[in-house]
Formats: sequence, structure tokens, C-alpha cells
Amino acid sequence: MADISVINQGADVVCKGNKKGLLSRMVSAVKAVPSLVNNRTAKALFKYVAMPLALFLAARGMAHAEDLTAAGKQDATDTFGEDSTMMYYFMIAEVVLVFLLYLKSHNPATFLLIPVFIVITKIIFSIISARSGG
Repeated sequence: MADISVINQGADVVCKGNKKGLLSRMVSAVKAVPSLVNNRTAKALFKYVAMPLALFLAARGMAHAEDLTAAGKQDATDTFGEDSTMMYYFMIAEVVLVFLLYLKSHNPATFLLIPVFIVITKIIFSIISARSGG
């Protein structure tokens, strides 16, 4: 019974507080935040969010390096470019896998996956080719 009376008393305070204006309610809500956030939560936020973010931003401004993989851009384009042998092997593997899926399910609709896979493969390989500078 004591719990109910405590809850009701808190509800009366909230109802009385609602008669205030919007600005005063916002100010009281901001004043209540420190009591809601305990020391442990603040320390964890500082340790796991604020410090790593600050270190990341500081390291980003100080780090200067040359691109060590610049010499490999042409090799990446030759291997993963739009007309590469790797793309040809991927397309052959997709056709074989779709055929094996058909053998398992005996559903001719699985053959509709072949053009879908080929289009997706072409898009991915063109993105890789564009990123590698080719």
C-alpha cells in the first residue's frame, strides 16, 4: 500500500508540473538529467566513446603517409577489372551453382537467378575497377 501512495504522490507532482509552461518544463527536465545519469555511466561514456573519438580525430590530423599500394593499382585492375579472367570464372561458378540448385529443388525458376547474378557480378567488378583507378 505504501508503494501505491508513493507512486500516486509522484503522479500528483507531475500533474502539477504540467501546468507550467513549456520552457519551465524543459528547464526542469534538463536539471533532472544529472540525477538520472550516475557517475558510472558518465565514466563509461567518456572511456568508450569520447576518448576513442578524440584520439581518432587527433590521429587523423597528424598522420601523413604516402600510398604504398599505388604500384598495385594496375594489377588490381587487371585481376578484378571488367574484362578480367577472374570475372569470367565467377560467372562460370554462378552458372554451375544455379544448376546445382536446380538439381536440388527441381524448380525451373531458379534459372532466372543466372542473369541476376551476372548483372550483380558486373556491377561489383565495375566498382572494383573504378576504385582501383582503371
